[in-house]
Amino acid sequence: MRTGQQLEAFSTMLGVVASVAVHLAALAYIATISAQFDFDFELTLPAEVEFGLTGEMEMAAAPAPPRATGATDPRWSGEPNQEGEHPTTDAGVPLDPDTDADTDTDTDADPDTEPDPPPVAAPTLSGPSRIPPGAQLALRVDMKRVRESALAPDVTSFLQGVPDWQLLLEGSGIDPVEDLDRLLVATPNLQRSKLVLAGRHRRDASFARRSVKRLARSRGKGVRWRQRYGVATAPWYNLDRTPRTIALLSAHHFSIMRRQDLQRILAMTKARELRDAKKEGLVAARGPDALLSMGPEEAISLEVEGVHRFIIGNIKHVPVRLRLAIRETGPDEATVSVLATYASEDDARGASVYWKKVAEFYSQQLIMTIAGFGKTLRRMEFAPDEDRIQVSFTLSADQIRFILSYAEGRLRGAASTRRQPTKKGP
Repeated sequence: MRTGQQLEAFSTMLGVVASVAVHLAALAYIATISAQFDFDFELTLPAEVEFGLTGEMEMAAAPAPPRATGATDPRWSGEPNQEGEHPTTDAGVPLDPDTDADTDTDTDADPDTEPDPPPVAAPTLSGPSRIPPGAQLALRVDMKRVRESALAPDVTSFLQGVPDWQLLLEGSGIDPVEDLDRLLVATPNLQRSKLVLAGRHRRDASFARRSVKRLARSRGKGVRWRQRYGVATAPWYNLDRTPRTIALLSAHHFSIMRRQDLQRILAMTKARELRDAKKEGLVAARGPDALLSMGPEEAISLEVEGVHRFIIGNIKHVPVRLRLAIRETGPDEATVSVLATYASEDDARGASVYWKKVAEFYSQQLIMTIAGFGKTLRRMEFAPDEDRIQVSFTLSADQIRFILSYAEGRLRGAASTRRQPTKKGP
């Protein structure tokens, strides 16, 4: 065989070998990326579940159990001030002598006029003694910290990627990044109809009322304020087809929800106020601030109540309540804390072994190594403490941006899928 023919044959063989090697590598890479741990359960989104907490929520106006532990604001102490006068507010909310919780009273009989704002009452709960257990996926954001953070553009982009709740604010003039200091977006099952918004704004006391009026006028409507369960409420004419109500929980706190969810919002506020804040990793808070409470220096938190409602299959290693929080701990890093609560100490011990195996499995996946998460997963410690497992780890700013970008893409993709034209509309 001549030299030219030998070179041609060698080149052909080399090409074949190289092609096989590349294809095998590609197959191995795809298999590594798609490798999944053999979980004995599946995630689901139950359609019938209502907004709420894992356990029953007290609604009776009976004597309350001990308050949440921690330092409190002197406004809530009930002690006289320097002038010898007793405070007339509870968590910044002027007291209302009217305690008729079930009576709707017009406070704005003429929808085209806007009288002086009536006092916003501390919620008075009566009627049903308990509300059944519910579930929720609750995202809380400290917007003040976000505005001051190097990750502000990324978090803002992520928030703007949640089109479902953006629909609730469009036309009101409320910019969640610029106008709010704290934001809560919650839902029991990701259905837009059951979405709940709550926030604490940083504007003057008439800001929420002006937003309600602006939104109503954009729809050609008037505003009629009513007292329900001790708080001022009005229709919230959002673009969504679900009728909603806005409730003014204080001069700076508001919540937007379905009318029937107001009781649940007030009950959850009370339940969170009475929890052991230190054990839950939260700052002790009272009144409407309890609904928005987060841990010290946290920028973002995600709480899942009633986790078992989202599971099909074996729930042995699944917590009943889960909390994930992010706080900046350096110019280019953040610490992520995860707190999982189980039904018993035995369940927590068994789960700590199980989730360590899960972390080790994914730490060996190539895609995780490329993204820089492999070492983080290998270093995770799942040490149980009574009925809880607490895990803490550090991520770089780039890793957080990667997660936010991924989450934003999934949210936008899910929204696009849901909004494909159907006979019933979007």
